[in-house]
Amino acid sequence: MKAKTGEYIAVHREPVWHESANFVFHAHMGEEAGKNEWEQLWGKATAPNRVVLCCIPFFLYDVALGDEVLLTPDNVLAEVVHRSGQVTFRVWFGERDQANRKDSIREIEAMKPLMEWSSENLLALSVPEEEAQRMADYLQLRENEGVLQYEAGRS
Repeated sequence: MKAKTGEYIAVHREPVWHESANFVFHAHMGEEAGKNEWEQLWGKATAPNRVVLCCIPFFLYDVALGDEVLLTPDNVLAEVVHRSGQVTFRVWFGERDQANRKDSIREIEAMKPLMEWSSENLLALSVPEEEAQRMADYLQLRENEGVLQYEAGRS
């Protein structure tokens, strides 16, 4: 199976490791209203049908920046073959208070995660495993305050 014209494809306009990326592939996210949904991903080819992920997944679970993945012959993500030790968080700001939003973004940036925006409201973050709890605690605090919603990229 591969992405077809007319199906939803989430794209990465500015992959965090774009300077290393030399390959674009897709991951199937499921089906909505009878149409397949995909996430277009950027990677660095390491061997035939193997790439290291060079972007932070906006929607996929259990795949993180730097993971080495195996692709099908149609260049669709099949499985993770080596974990990078990175943890993904997704932050949704929505129609929240703009002042609190700016403060939150500034505080998140101060923690120095790798960041990638999907839209003006959806931010993907990547941190090393040893920083994940600190980030989760901060995001939970801000969620409790009603400033944002977040989720971890692991199911």
